[in-house]
Amino acid sequence: MRFKAAVLSVVFAAMSFAQVSNGDLIKLSKAGLSEDFILNTIEAQGTRIQTDVPSLIDLKDNGLSERILTALVRKNPSNEALNSDSIIRLVKAGFSENFVLDLMDRQPGKFSASTRRIIEMKEAGVSERILSRMVVDASTKDVPSGTQMSVRLIEGIDSDKNREGDEFRASLAEPIAVNGETVAPKGADARVRLVNEKSSGKFTGKAELTVEVVSLNVNGKTIPVNTSSVSEYSGSQGASTAKKTAAVGAVGAIIGAIAGGGKGAAIGAGAGAAAGAGSGVFMHGQRVKIPSETYLTFTVQDPFKI
Repeated sequence: MRFKAAVLSVVFAAMSFAQVSNGDLIKLSKAGLSEDFILNTIEAQGTRIQTDVPSLIDLKDNGLSERILTALVRKNPSNEALNSDSIIRLVKAGFSENFVLDLMDRQPGKFSASTRRIIEMKEAGVSERILSRMVVDASTKDVPSGTQMSVRLIEGIDSDKNREGDEFRASLAEPIAVNGETVAPKGADARVRLVNEKSSGKFTGKAELTVEVVSLNVNGKTIPVNTSSVSEYSGSQGASTAKKTAAVGAVGAIIGAIAGGGKGAAIGAGAGAAAGAGSGVFMHGQRVKIPSETYLTFTVQDPFKI
């Protein structure tokens, strides 16, 4: 067994300079190479594997197991949108219910939830678990990356009191719309997390607060989200700090230029002014506060479903 493993290791090392294609995997399978060997090859090498539905069916027809095909999809998922017809093709090709559900987790889908279509798919052999998942997916909307999300803080944040990891209540200041359709209403609950709270040191005399949105609650369902972060800094100690503080308080706004350090997040004078007097970031020495009622605008980093 040790000799065999050593031989396979040598063969595997020799192969590691080439990218593996669908045809290569079929050849390895037909040559009697073990499932573990093929899985190791997939894991260690770059691949030119196609994982669209026709390719998966072809690989299965040529003897590759669902365990191998699952590894392929995880390493190189297809951008092809699954639809009702492709689900039927997978089921008729003999793919298991769990494989199809896992594929639906990893690829976008565009499904019809009409009664007629559901009955057609049931008659074609699609299980009720898969049909239920399709109905759910058909009723959800994708919020794409780049979407702007404006929230109003309900709880204030203070660099003297709060620490990294603390979460704060907020609500959507404006509804989120996708293709003109509102998918999350104004006032929906949100959670904002303090992801960085630090002092920049005695030489600069600055404190920093960095926050991001971590979840929304829509129709009673909590939805994790990943957004850009917003950073706010206190001014340097002394007269310049006092002047900056006075200016911010006077207009009731967050200085827009500060937002440049927030990975594209926008907090502007307009947003602060909309929140009313006293809604701006207050700075004093090494202390910085983002009071309740402050409006912050973030950018969605990873798409999510509502």
